[in-house]
Amino acid sequence: MRLKDPFSLRAADMTKRTNRPRKPRDEDSSDEVSGLTCQHVSKAVDLSSVKKMVSASMWSVCSDCLRERALIDGEPACSHDILVCLKCGYQGCNQSETQHSTKHHHALHSESHCITISLSTWKAWCFECNEELSTHCNKKALAQTLDFLQKHSVKATSGTILKLREEAADHVDPARGKSSAFNSTLAAVKGINNLGNTCFFNAVMQNLSQTHMLIDLIQELKEKGYKMRICPPSLLTVTLPSPEPLTSAMFLFLHTMKEPGKGPISPKILFNQLCQKAPRFKGYQQQDSQELLHYLLDSIRVEETKRVKASILKAFNNPTEKTADEETKRHVKAYGKEGVKLNFVDRIFVGELTNTIMCEECGHISTVKEAFIDISLPIIEERVNKRSEKVYTSARKHILISSLPPVVTLHLKRFHQAGMNLRKVNRHVDFPLVLDLAPFCSATCKNLGSGERVPYSLYGIVEHSGSMRGGHYTAYVRVRPPQRRAEHQRRNASGKEASGPSQSQWVYVSDTTVQTVPESRVLNSQAYLLFYEEML
Repeated sequence: MRLKDPFSLRAADMTKRTNRPRKPRDEDSSDEVSGLTCQHVSKAVDLSSVKKMVSASMWSVCSDCLRERALIDGEPACSHDILVCLKCGYQGCNQSETQHSTKHHHALHSESHCITISLSTWKAWCFECNEELSTHCNKKALAQTLDFLQKHSVKATSGTILKLREEAADHVDPARGKSSAFNSTLAAVKGINNLGNTCFFNAVMQNLSQTHMLIDLIQELKEKGYKMRICPPSLLTVTLPSPEPLTSAMFLFLHTMKEPGKGPISPKILFNQLCQKAPRFKGYQQQDSQELLHYLLDSIRVEETKRVKASILKAFNNPTEKTADEETKRHVKAYGKEGVKLNFVDRIFVGELTNTIMCEECGHISTVKEAFIDISLPIIEERVNKRSEKVYTSARKHILISSLPPVVTLHLKRFHQAGMNLRKVNRHVDFPLVLDLAPFCSATCKNLGSGERVPYSLYGIVEHSGSMRGGHYTAYVRVRPPQRRAEHQRRNASGKEASGPSQSQWVYVSDTTVQTVPESRVLNSQAYLLFYEEML
């Protein structure tokens, strides 16, 4: 299984320790901290005033909308982002019609009311500098105020979860001659407590908790005694033992995320189990979500492989491979080769890439197959300086998908090496809600017929905001009814789209903050990981 490590820890440490003068800002990429150069922080941040005002006001509600009685069913009409003035604690909306937060700044004509923090993204903005500030800079007042607002948000929203009612397709009741929903469910989106710089973990877990196939398979595999059928060389039914510690913690976490009850929830048990497998995540340092996804799924895959092999050995009345005779070892190896493919990680997330390399001089073609958990896509092309070096051979390389998993994860490579430093690419990347993967599949793709479209629907995003030195991971998830294979044609060779995204609602989650958002905001996000599911 391929493990990609986009971060060099040595380079990252050197970046943190090096204190160089600020360079001119790059339009497309930046690893500098703009908050270090803002001259207004000392004047525009007053933590005591913010605490006093926020504690006495309605949380996350525009003060002017409330005063103007722009209410619907007793709630403020605006559903836009709320910005908090860090000088006085005023809460104002940023909707285009009113722009109360901007008016608050202009009305005072003072630099002391120019810095705000968003209650949905936790990003800081200076109206005077007209740029985003890093809340992780060396300005303690800014970091302390952010910490207070986040803790206050947890208290203000504690015990609440966002529930979205999803209605299935209507049908006509012959007896009454009217439509009624034949099935409806309540889908809960719960916030996750931040254990200390664990937003990279929380954002990934929000996406995994909305992966329907994962939830379904866990219901089958979580208990000891599950019967698994393995073939070839011939049918063998084995009984699985109890899951290993990390997998058990994963099952418990996902179950807690879905069961009715109060939120937010603590990921401590699952995170601690992962840290035992991957000590690099200990210490509550800033980490990478893509790297986390790899370590988590790979570690669970190893545990599930061990679980399947143990059940095969038991079926042949052997406690370990060492005690088996040669013939039994051959049987165990044959069944093990097929059995390990049945673990839920492979069945959901793992696909196969085929690398084809052709020498343009001799025409020799070589192919290499490689398993993937995600597909990494560069955002900008690497610039290569050409030298009067002699080129003896040249080759052409093609990478195509030869086996599609039910869930395809795309990794946008926003972090890249620039000399001794790591830099972040802040360029916006357009991505579709429905992605046809047929043009990227090989002619011999195992689960693709000739002329078929392969539509995948976007259901989750991990977003990274900020810079290399100070950033934050959040998630966008699409809450939707589960797909039912019996009700839909899997793919349509004529090119007609199978079934578009059903009734759904996009939800933004930043640790414990949960908020419904329009599709337009999702499409404008700084996507880092994109989760697509096969459309049935």
